[in-house]
Amino acid sequence: MRLDGWKSIASHFGRDRTTVIRWAAERAMPIHRIPGGTRGSVYALTEELDAWLGAARPETSPDEPALPEQAPAEPQPPRMTTANRRWPVRGLAAVAITATLAAAVYAWSGFTAPEPLAMVPADQAAAALFVDARVDWANRKPETIAKSIAKLQRVIDIEPDFAPAYAALADCYLLAREFGSLTDVEAFGRAQGAVDTALRIDPDQVGALRARAFIAYWWNGDRPAAARDFKRALALNDRSAQTLFWYANALIDNGDFEAGVQRFAEARLLEAASPAIAADLAWAQWSAGQTGRAKAALIELRGANPTLATVPDYLGVIALAEGNAAQFVSEMEIMARLRSEAGLAADARALRAALDRGPAAVTRALVKQGEAEVLDGRRKTLVWPAFVASAGGDRTALMRILERADARSEIWGSAGLRRDIAARWQDDGEIVRLLERRGAGSLIVEQ
Repeated sequence: MRLDGWKSIASHFGRDRTTVIRWAAERAMPIHRIPGGTRGSVYALTEELDAWLGAARPETSPDEPALPEQAPAEPQPPRMTTANRRWPVRGLAAVAITATLAAAVYAWSGFTAPEPLAMVPADQAAAALFVDARVDWANRKPETIAKSIAKLQRVIDIEPDFAPAYAALADCYLLAREFGSLTDVEAFGRAQGAVDTALRIDPDQVGALRARAFIAYWWNGDRPAAARDFKRALALNDRSAQTLFWYANALIDNGDFEAGVQRFAEARLLEAASPAIAADLAWAQWSAGQTGRAKAALIELRGANPTLATVPDYLGVIALAEGNAAQFVSEMEIMARLRSEAGLAADARALRAALDRGPAAVTRALVKQGEAEVLDGRRKTLVWPAFVASAGGDRTALMRILERADARSEIWGSAGLRRDIAARWQDDGEIVRLLERRGAGSLIVEQ
C-alpha cells in the first residue's frame, strides 16, 4: 500500500511528522520522492516500512519516542532519491548546540569553518548532518570527504530545496580530486551538476558561484567567466575565506602574483590556522620565484600536518624543478599513501622502477604519461609535460610539446611552471617565443 506525504507515513506508525522525517534521515527509513515535486512530495510503501521496522529497531535517545512494536518482516534495502531543492530561512535555534560543537571540533583539529554558517536546514536532523558534513569536508582526508558527501546527500533527501547542500557537494567533489579518489573528469563533472542545481534554486548562492568560478578556471579554461563569478561571489560575501582562498589560487596560477598574495593575506586573516591555505600560499611563493621560503614553509607544515597531501605534491614539483628526480619519486610515493588512490600508487611504483634506470627515464615516463592524459581528456593542456621535459633538460621533447601546444592554440595557467621553463631557457629564443604565446592576460583586467 502506498502512503502519500509525511503525515500519512507518520500516521502509519502512530507518530508525529517530525519524528518520521528524523527516522528517514538518521535511520535510513525507506521513502521515495516524486521527481520534480515540492518539498512534501514524498511517499512510502507500507511493505517497505514494515520490513525496515522489523529488520533493525534502532536504539532511541531519551528525548525521542521509541519505535512502535510491530511484527518483523523480511528486510529490503532502503531507497532514497534526490530532487531540486529550496530552503526556508529558519531553524537556526534548533542547531545552536550542534554549531557550537562543530566550532569546537574545528578549533581542536586546526581547521576552521569554510565560511560562516549563515543558513542551515529547517529540519533538525538535516541541520545536524549539514554541520557535521562541513566539519568532515574541512578535515580534507579521503575518508572524511567521502563521509561528507554521504551526509550531504542525506541532507538533500530531507530538505528538497536546500541550495547550500548542493554547493557543499560541489566543494566535496572538487576536493576529492585532490584528496580523494575521483579523477578530474569525474570530479569536475559531478561538481558542475551540483553547482547548476544550486544556482537554479538560488542564483546568489555564494558557495555555488565560487565553485562555478573554480570549474570555469581550472577545467574549462574560461578566465572571463571565472573572474565574473569570483567577483560576484565576493560582492555578495567579501568575508568568505574559502572564496578568497580559491580566488587567490586562480590569480597566482594566472600570474597575477601581487593580487593573489593580497587575497591569500585576506583569507589567512579569516582562517589563520588553516593548513590548506598555508600550503597553497607556500606554492604561490614558489610560483613567484621564492623557492627557499616556499620549501621551508612546506617542510614546517609537514611536521605539523603529516597527512596533508598537498605538501608532498608541491615538494615533489619543487624537487623536479631542482633536478632531483629521486626526491620527486619519494614525494609521489608519500602522496599516494596519503590519498589511498590505487592509480596513483601504481604510477608511483612505475616511477620508482623508472628511477632504477636513471633520472632521464623518470623524465621520459612523466612526459609520456602527461601527453597521454591530454589525449584522453584527463588534462586540458600540455603545460605539465612541457615543464617535466624542461626540468629534465630534454630540449627535443620540450620543443615538440611547445609546437604541439601552439598548434592547439593552448593558453596556459601554471605560472610557476612557465616561470621555471622561461628561466631555464632564457637564452633560447625559439623556446622563449613559443612559451610567450602560451601566456594568458591578467585575470584582473578580464573582470
